[in-house]
Amino acid sequence: MTHHSLKLYDYHVWANQKIFDRLKELSEDIYEKEIQSVFPSISKVMAHIYVVDNLWLDIISGKEFDEVYALADRLKEQMEKKRIEEVETMFFDLSEQYKAFLDR
Repeated sequence: MTHHSLKLYDYHVWANQKIFDRLKELSEDIYEKEIQSVFPSISKVMAHIYVVDNLWLDIISGKEFDEVYALADRLKEQMEKKRIEEVETMFFDLSEQYKAFLDR
Protein backbone atom coordinates (compact mmCIF):
# COMPACT_ATOMS: atom_id res chain seq x y z
CA MET A 1 0.00 0.00 0.00
CA THR A 2 2.55 2.57 -1.01
CA HIS A 3 0.53 4.16 -3.79
CA HIS A 4 -0.42 7.77 -2.98
CA SER A 5 -4.12 7.18 -3.76
CA LEU A 6 -4.24 4.34 -1.24
CA LYS A 7 -2.67 6.53 1.43
CA LEU A 8 -5.24 9.25 0.79
CA TYR A 9 -8.06 6.73 0.86
CA ASP A 10 -6.73 5.26 4.12
CA TYR A 11 -7.01 8.75 5.60
CA HIS A 12 -10.62 8.95 4.39
CA VAL A 13 -11.39 5.62 6.08
CA TRP A 14 -9.65 6.74 9.28
CA ALA A 15 -11.62 10.00 9.36
CA ASN A 16 -14.92 8.19 8.81
CA GLN A 17 -14.06 5.78 11.64
CA LYS A 18 -13.43 8.73 13.96
CA ILE A 19 -16.89 10.07 13.09
CA PHE A 20 -18.49 6.68 13.80
CA ASP A 21 -16.62 6.36 17.09
CA ARG A 22 -17.93 9.73 18.21
CA LEU A 23 -21.49 9.09 17.00
CA LYS A 24 -21.62 5.82 18.94
CA GLU A 25 -20.79 7.74 22.13
CA LEU A 26 -23.95 9.83 21.75
CA SER A 27 -27.44 8.74 22.71
CA GLU A 28 -29.21 6.77 20.00
CA ASP A 29 -31.91 9.36 19.38
CA ILE A 30 -29.34 12.03 18.42
CA TYR A 31 -28.47 10.10 15.23
CA GLU A 32 -31.94 10.56 13.77
CA LYS A 33 -33.02 13.74 15.55
CA GLU A 34 -34.08 16.55 13.23
CA ILE A 35 -31.78 19.56 13.26
CA GLN A 36 -31.54 22.93 11.54
CA SER A 37 -28.68 22.46 9.09
CA VAL A 38 -27.90 21.66 5.47
CA PHE A 39 -29.09 18.10 6.18
CA PRO A 40 -32.09 17.52 8.45
CA SER A 41 -30.34 14.86 10.57
CA ILE A 42 -26.99 13.19 11.19
CA SER A 43 -28.36 9.95 9.73
CA LYS A 44 -29.07 11.77 6.47
CA VAL A 45 -25.52 13.18 6.42
CA MET A 46 -24.04 9.72 6.85
CA ALA A 47 -26.38 8.30 4.19
CA HIS A 48 -25.29 11.07 1.82
CA ILE A 49 -21.57 10.39 2.42
CA TYR A 50 -22.05 6.67 1.88
CA VAL A 51 -24.13 7.11 -1.28
CA VAL A 52 -21.62 9.54 -2.79
CA ASP A 53 -18.69 7.25 -1.94
CA ASN A 54 -20.57 4.35 -3.50
CA LEU A 55 -21.49 6.42 -6.55
CA TRP A 56 -17.87 7.43 -7.18
CA LEU A 57 -16.62 3.85 -6.89
CA ASP A 58 -19.20 2.71 -9.42
CA ILE A 59 -18.29 5.54 -11.81
CA ILE A 60 -14.53 5.04 -11.64
CA SER A 61 -15.13 1.32 -12.04
CA GLY A 62 -16.71 2.02 -15.44
CA LYS A 63 -20.43 1.66 -14.79
CA GLU A 64 -22.84 3.80 -16.80
CA PHE A 65 -23.82 7.06 -15.10
CA ASP A 66 -27.59 6.61 -15.58
CA GLU A 67 -27.43 3.17 -13.97
CA VAL A 68 -25.30 4.44 -11.09
CA TYR A 69 -27.51 7.46 -10.49
CA ALA A 70 -30.68 5.33 -10.36
CA LEU A 71 -29.02 2.97 -7.92
CA ALA A 72 -27.91 5.91 -5.77
CA ASP A 73 -31.50 7.06 -5.25
CA ARG A 74 -32.59 3.62 -4.05
CA LEU A 75 -29.51 3.28 -1.87
CA LYS A 76 -30.16 6.67 -0.23
CA GLU A 77 -33.66 5.59 0.80
CA GLN A 78 -32.33 2.34 2.26
CA MET A 79 -29.45 4.03 4.12
CA GLU A 80 -31.62 6.59 5.88
CA LYS A 81 -33.51 3.79 7.63
CA LYS A 82 -30.46 1.98 9.01
CA ARG A 83 -29.00 2.22 12.48
CA ILE A 84 -25.52 3.63 13.01
CA GLU A 85 -23.96 0.18 13.51
CA GLU A 86 -25.34 -1.05 10.18
CA VAL A 87 -24.13 2.06 8.41
CA GLU A 88 -20.66 1.63 9.93
CA THR A 89 -20.50 -1.95 8.66
CA MET A 90 -21.56 -0.82 5.20
CA PHE A 91 -18.85 1.88 5.21
CA PHE A 92 -16.26 -0.74 6.18
CA ASP A 93 -17.42 -3.09 3.40
CA LEU A 94 -17.31 -0.26 0.87
CA SER A 95 -13.81 0.69 2.00
CA GLU A 96 -12.66 -2.86 1.26
CA GLN A 97 -14.11 -2.56 -2.25
CA TYR A 98 -12.28 0.75 -2.75
CA LYS A 99 -9.00 -0.72 -1.54
CA ALA A 100 -9.37 -3.69 -3.90
CA PHE A 101 -10.06 -1.30 -6.78
CA LEU A 102 -7.14 0.98 -5.91
CA ASP A 103 -4.81 -2.00 -5.47
CA ARG A 104 -5.40 -2.94 -9.13
